[in-house]
Amino acid sequence: MTTYLCTCGTSAAKNLAGPGKPRFDAEWVKTNGGVEAATGQVLDSFRAFSMDDDAVLRTRLSAEIHSLARMHVGATDDVVLFGSETADGQASAHAVARYLEDRRSGLRCRVQVIDGLQVTDAERFRTAGVLNFTKAVLAEIESNGPAQCVLNPTGGFKSLVPYTVLIGMLKGVPAKYIFEQSNALIPLPVMPVEFARERIEPIRPLLERIEREGAIPRADLDALIPFHERAFFDPLFEDIGDDQIILSSVGFLVLEEFSKPVALVPYLSRRTFEDFTAVRGVDNCDPEGYLRRVAANREQLDAAREHNWSNGLFWLKPGRTKDRYLVSIEGWHLLVWRICLHDEYDRLLDQNRKTDQGARVAGERRAGYEPFVRLDLYESRS
Repeated sequence: MTTYLCTCGTSAAKNLAGPGKPRFDAEWVKTNGGVEAATGQVLDSFRAFSMDDDAVLRTRLSAEIHSLARMHVGATDDVVLFGSETADGQASAHAVARYLEDRRSGLRCRVQVIDGLQVTDAERFRTAGVLNFTKAVLAEIESNGPAQCVLNPTGGFKSLVPYTVLIGMLKGVPAKYIFEQSNALIPLPVMPVEFARERIEPIRPLLERIEREGAIPRADLDALIPFHERAFFDPLFEDIGDDQIILSSVGFLVLEEFSKPVALVPYLSRRTFEDFTAVRGVDNCDPEGYLRRVAANREQLDAAREHNWSNGLFWLKPGRTKDRYLVSIEGWHLLVWRICLHDEYDRLLDQNRKTDQGARVAGERRAGYEPFVRLDLYESRS
């Protein structure tokens, strides 16, 4: 089962357009009895056409139906249509939903109206519509799981396409859409994109404050971020006037990512190259496998933590094995400074009781430990 997350516009009503006919818009919906009555009229304008007929897919059916047909949406799938707050947008989205459920018996289709999605107020679209759309899509991905979702930004607001693609890249969800007026389905593969965590981390409390309070004075932001850094951080914020700022959709995405546990990447000091030789082959010791496991699971990492040293250094004890690991965490790096067996570990702990070994190791970083090499690169050399 796949959940298709689709932007939805008003192309479902294109068969109602034509010379001498009134423009299909919110006023048209009002004149024709409101959203429910208009939904029926929009649906009647295309319900007779088959989504399995290539000849009419592009010319007579909506962009959303066209793209879903090309993606082979099936009876066991779910479709979420993100529609505008306007009456014409809602009537179109509900007409598409009813058509899809009729043509694919068993398929479940629902409409989610997004506050702020409209075409008359650019400021409201930018500050409310895009942000609310981003939150709604993230909620669906969280509920259904990234592996079960496909993003489909074919219909509706073209300005939502880059935000949809960015969500897909950060969340590992593929995006697909129909190219312009053709029948070509363009897949946008998941790409390994990450934001600059280490650079953004210092302003994380500010992002959390804006999320908590809704808006803050621009002066508070300017006081925290140096002038030469502001261009880098600007995409995270929206100016709403009166010298107030809120989170932009990108800012919300960044903050949402910060709330999730991040897998660490193990990096080995050059000192550990010798340590591996001593530890390999000892009963039940698997340094490479162990480091990969604790880097990927913060709970395992925290459970194995033993004997904190100064300067952020601490030891990891895998369990009933003889290997011990001196590590630290810097951003998303798990720096592995030493790997040793139990006897040497006891000796180092005894030394630390007499002198500050954490300070000594940190002081010798450049001369004795750098450069740190990513574990997978070390393995490829071994």
